[in-house]
Amino acid sequence: MPRIRFTIEADSEEQEPSRIIPHIIGEIFGYPKEDSGEVGQKIGHIHAFMVLQSRALNDNVSLFDAMDSISASTEECFEALYNVDETGWSNAVEELYQGRVLGIDALFIEEIVIEPNYRGKSIGAQVVRETISTFALNGVGIVACKPFPLQYLGWEEDSRKGEPGFEEKRLAEFARVARFWKDLGFRKLPDSDFYTYAPELLNQGEGEEEPVPSPSLSWANRIRRGRRRNVRRKSRPT
Repeated sequence: MPRIRFTIEADSEEQEPSRIIPHIIGEIFGYPKEDSGEVGQKIGHIHAFMVLQSRALNDNVSLFDAMDSISASTEECFEALYNVDETGWSNAVEELYQGRVLGIDALFIEEIVIEPNYRGKSIGAQVVRETISTFALNGVGIVACKPFPLQYLGWEEDSRKGEPGFEEKRLAEFARVARFWKDLGFRKLPDSDFYTYAPELLNQGEGEEEPVPSPSLSWANRIRRGRRRNVRRKSRPT
């Protein structure tokens, strides 16, 4: 198993976007020499964002404004996962998971890059699984990624674009990337380039009808509870 050194960037100020959407930076290191105690050579990285809808509700902050202010990719993530009015998951998420997603927060994996010499060794899959198990097992309803074009922006500017066979190679590479995420259990959102995984959903299988426990606290209850806290906080005597 490669070693991953995670760093979380977040501002402690209540209204800062990074408090609502902390940035996770994972540095990936190769296998160390046996009994050396060293971390090994850096062989890649993974970038992700925690989308803390629960914190946004509690602090009475717009989740869209927070995600929109960070980058175009986080704004796209909001549009793919959440309703415009921020009261629930998007229609695409509800359709794919039939309203059975547990939790209201999300983990958005923005990018994963492995050095060419280390590809094809299942390192990327191990890193994604470790990232999910570290950051997406408590309260996170959806893990999302946009496999392309974010990981393959270079295709648009490649100098060989007009050469014979280039388009076939590009499509084959995109299909390979899609298979990578599908093999990890991710499913494509309807009418979207985003792929998602529901870590707390007991029934991940497509088309299966096994019963899934209801969330302990529904979207509506969480929203009402967050608003009640804000009302009490604002009404306290100073």
